[in-house]
Amino acid sequence: MKKTVAEIAQFIGAELDGDGAIELTGIATLATARPGQLSFLANSAYVKYLSTTQASAVILSNEHVAHCPTASLILGNPYLGYAKVTALFDAVPNGAPGVDPSATIDPRASVDPSASIGPNAVVQAGAVIHKHVQIGAGCVIGHDSVIGQGSRLYPSVVIYHGVELGKNVVIHSGAVIGSDGFGNAKSGDKWIKIHQLGGVIIGDEVEIGACTTIDRGALDNTRLANGVKIDN
Repeated sequence: MKKTVAEIAQFIGAELDGDGAIELTGIATLATARPGQLSFLANSAYVKYLSTTQASAVILSNEHVAHCPTASLILGNPYLGYAKVTALFDAVPNGAPGVDPSATIDPRASVDPSASIGPNAVVQAGAVIHKHVQIGAGCVIGHDSVIGQGSRLYPSVVIYHGVELGKNVVIHSGAVIGSDGFGNAKSGDKWIKIHQLGGVIIGDEVEIGACTTIDRGALDNTRLANGVKIDN
């Protein structure tokens, strides 16, 4: 991936001071960057590395421009600029639209032709997979669950029955969504399971870290609002 400094400045809405024709191939810290890489200064503790950085361009605030030896991309919030530009250099591969021959799709499920279903994935009856969804290898989508447009499930994610994901949801490997909450009632010397009758409803633009578990509700649905980010 190559982007010019001018293209990156336009993408993140930065003011450019320097040569906009320089090509950049990646991002690194001020201390480790090499020619052809982009860096950023968002924490004053790292100002000491600015004057000697070998980066070909740096995202920084106006107060540090005078000390920058290379092209400057000037922003009020350099860290936000760095966050945005990482999207340009993300090397995560996308699966091709279609269903891998080893996947198991129940004929009563609905899978949009633009979705990608990876090896050994399972999509059960009544499940709905919307446009441009990426389902990784070994994922399980339970009965009547809905995966919203543009969402991505990394390998080995398990979605139980009756779970609803909004648009552009990202769930990392090993996560389990919709498992039973812990509920039991005492009967003499035994415990009687309280069956968990709710579901899980996840909003748009949510990201869930690897090996996270989100239980379904006992009676009402467990809900994650739009934009929630959960680490592992």
